[in-house]
Amino acid sequence: MSVRESGATTSTQLDPDLPQVRRALVELERAVSRLQAHHAETLGVRRLVSDVRRLVEDLDELGDLPPAPAGATAETRLHYVSDTPYPPDLWRDCDDEGLGGHR
Repeated sequence: MSVRESGATTSTQLDPDLPQVRRALVELERAVSRLQAHHAETLGVRRLVSDVRRLVEDLDELGDLPPAPAGATAETRLHYVSDTPYPPDLWRDCDDEGLGGHR
């Protein structure tokens, strides 16, 4: 398990926070390696090792993507849902959750 430094120049140009996150992951890898030495192959340690590996892979993937433009946000669309009741025939063969059937 190792944080790759490949693409560091490109990722620094794209996002100045990536190198700081990489350094934090290096420290996390070291700490998890020390835990692994103390606690051998317990389930918790195996999960931590797997989680750190996943973080490294996700960060590497982020380094390949251009950042979102400044001020960009996800477009929010509101959909109006009418308050008019549905036709009773729609619910004919349905039960109320937790209350049982109404006939």
